[in-house]
Amino acid sequence: TNTYLIGKGPRKILLDAGEGIPEYIPLLQRALDKDLQGATIAKVICSHWHHDHVGGVPDVMQFLAARNIRLHEPSQPAGANAAPSASLPSMHKYPSPEHDDPELQFQEIKDQQEIKVDDQTTLVTWHTPGHTSDHCSFYLKEENTLFTADCVLGQGTAVFEDLSAYIKSLERQLTILAPGGGPASYKIYPGHGPVIEDGPSKVREYIKHRLDREKQIMAVLGHASGSNSSSSSGNSSPAGQLDSSVGAAGKTAMQIVEVIYEAYPASLHAAAEHQVLLHLKKLEQDGRVKRGSAEEISDAVWVPSQPTQASL
Repeated sequence: TNTYLIGKGPRKILLDAGEGIPEYIPLLQRALDKDLQGATIAKVICSHWHHDHVGGVPDVMQFLAARNIRLHEPSQPAGANAAPSASLPSMHKYPSPEHDDPELQFQEIKDQQEIKVDDQTTLVTWHTPGHTSDHCSFYLKEENTLFTADCVLGQGTAVFEDLSAYIKSLERQLTILAPGGGPASYKIYPGHGPVIEDGPSKVREYIKHRLDREKQIMAVLGHASGSNSSSSSGNSSPAGQLDSSVGAAGKTAMQIVEVIYEAYPASLHAAAEHQVLLHLKKLEQDGRVKRGSAEEISDAVWVPSQPTQASL
């Protein structure tokens, strides 16, 4: 996990605290004392609740003079308030099903809130859910750079729990990095992996990847809904040959995976099924697919809501 010290003056913001490995604190102290010539941490901001971003908070707090932990308030709070920890200063946030650790109490931050540690450092909070409900990105005004945490990574693609929210967050990041759709090329500092020099291009790449996957899924379902006629004539979908026994009844998520990820080892199919199900949920919300009744969503059969080109 990448963590960042942000600020022009001697007082810094620490963005994310890592997962709590023993080697982290000596590295952090060395950065403050030597690389930054005795700088101090005035604020700690956590981008979201995942352990690899908040797990190091207790260790970090032990040597901070200014103990000011902030975490974005989830949009749909649930659960009960946890008791304050004796080892940490008073902090607060709305609890959520994902994060109710009684050892970590957070002050809340708001969408588009400006956080300052000096006159030359303005960090703006942007709520970018999808990876988690409380996920935030942070825009450094003075340098036109964006800290994306786990929304956009330096390598590979990100995981998400809500695809609709995730794509909206990516689109929102584009409005920050390239207002008006222009060709601006601002850096992205991700939660994992190397710095991204051309931020807007990477975000557009992420959006395209997800929309291309949607097209693949719709192509598979379109072929399945019309496979009774196409199988007799020997035609096949560009997405791959389908099991004609499914026919007009559609396909389950795993059957879709077996087409789209045909070239990948079967050991990866379970993880791919989870991602395909998230795509199907979004397509259902968009009114593009329907699912049959099933006790488990993994057993549900999906069909296009409207005839697709592949089924005509």
